[in-house]
Amino acid sequence: MKHPHDETASAGMRKATGGGVLPALLAVFLSLSAPPAGAVDLGSVSNAVVKLYVTRQGWDVRQPWAREQANRRTCSGFFIEQGILTNAHCVMDATFIQIEVPGLADKIEAERVAVNHQSDLALLKPKNPDALPRGIARIRFGKLPEPRDKVVTVGYAIGGRQVSYTEGVVSRIDIMAYAHSGFENLLVQTDAAINMGNSGGPVFSDETGDCVGVATQRFSGTIGYFVPGMVIQHFLADFKDGRVDGVPFIGVGTQSLENPALRASLGMTPEQSGLLITSVAQEGGAEGILEVDDVLLSVAGARVFNDGRITLRDNSRIGVGYEISRRQVGESLPLTVLRDGRVIKKAVTLTSHEFKVIPTLPQYDTQPRYYVAGGLLFRAVEPRYYIPTDPQATVADIPFNIRKYFDTPRSEAEGIEELVIISDVFEAEVNAGYGGLVENTRVATVNGRAIRRLEDVAAAIAENTGDYHIIELEDKRRIVLSRAQAEAEERNIRRRYNIP
Repeated sequence: MKHPHDETASAGMRKATGGGVLPALLAVFLSLSAPPAGAVDLGSVSNAVVKLYVTRQGWDVRQPWAREQANRRTCSGFFIEQGILTNAHCVMDATFIQIEVPGLADKIEAERVAVNHQSDLALLKPKNPDALPRGIARIRFGKLPEPRDKVVTVGYAIGGRQVSYTEGVVSRIDIMAYAHSGFENLLVQTDAAINMGNSGGPVFSDETGDCVGVATQRFSGTIGYFVPGMVIQHFLADFKDGRVDGVPFIGVGTQSLENPALRASLGMTPEQSGLLITSVAQEGGAEGILEVDDVLLSVAGARVFNDGRITLRDNSRIGVGYEISRRQVGESLPLTVLRDGRVIKKAVTLTSHEFKVIPTLPQYDTQPRYYVAGGLLFRAVEPRYYIPTDPQATVADIPFNIRKYFDTPRSEAEGIEELVIISDVFEAEVNAGYGGLVENTRVATVNGRAIRRLEDVAAAIAENTGDYHIIELEDKRRIVLSRAQAEAEERNIRRRYNIP
């Protein structure tokens, strides 16, 4: 028995056959490949989008002398005037990079030129530029989009070989944390799907065809984020001198001033608003210029509200860090502060100096720093050490004696420049009884020498001529090793645990 639609289908086929099958099929193909009504045609610029094949081999954070097993991933990237732009997380710890360029039969090798892990951006170049096809498109950037603007993400999402397109709208523009670095900077939220493999691909305005950003991360479901053009232009301008300084810091701690009594105690008038300066980092740009209990009234002429935000466009507000992050290291930032009842003008030279005991950023692309003596593994703590591998883990799973140093500036750490701990005890006769008791607590002294940085441990061990190495932790627990026995067992310990 025929289906009711069979006759219609047969008649349609007979009609198509009578008029020519190929023209009918061509019409269908053109209708499917054409952009939707009212949408910009991205066909030409999408030819500048490439697929990245990246082999990476990071460092083993538990055994910092060894590398992890090599693995391969794919991402997206695209040609701009300066080279090939992609995400930093796509090429971190990369050992080999190939790109698949539309119009080329074979992949070609590429190399990293510049990386900014803060903003999750990287610039690549082909090792052999002559291998590129002539006249390849170079994508340019447009202005910061508006909320509810339609955008299109373009990239090589997993699940297929062809370039993919997803549409959505701009949901939010704000200072938010970048998943790769934990650093807060300008970020755009969209409901355009950013799937695995899309990272590093361009995001276009569906109205103008301008590139408005680089796809970078997905939160859940259809909530995705892209790095806006303003942050990309900052990265490219930063690298003009051949060096990446990164996004600058002002080097102060602040507190919001939403409580009226708190404002009154600082001598603020009802018309004034701002942020309270609670700490000034040593060696930061604000040292000697701003003081504790100053009230920051304005930044670069923008009024600071009591919740720590400033006006972005019209009546929308954004975090005060916006005015800092859009400037380059070395630039001067004009400020207005209230000090002892007087309004005064100041200027801070922005720096890239890291002023915290635990670095803000994971030290990607570098070998973790360590020192081994008597089977004790001494480490300088940085985010890679405590970032959980278990997706169900929380901040509470990080050892308390490390967690309590989060956001601690060196100026408040009594001379400590970095947090030095014993991360592991490779058990041997010389260190018997210490395993499981002394890990993840700050090393205060070694042989009477205060430990301010990891190099102090090596110096204290090397210079000791006494019978014992005496290591004291900040909670007063003590480790005592026989110096002669430690030296005698050193080679066997390293051989047993494959320590170079």
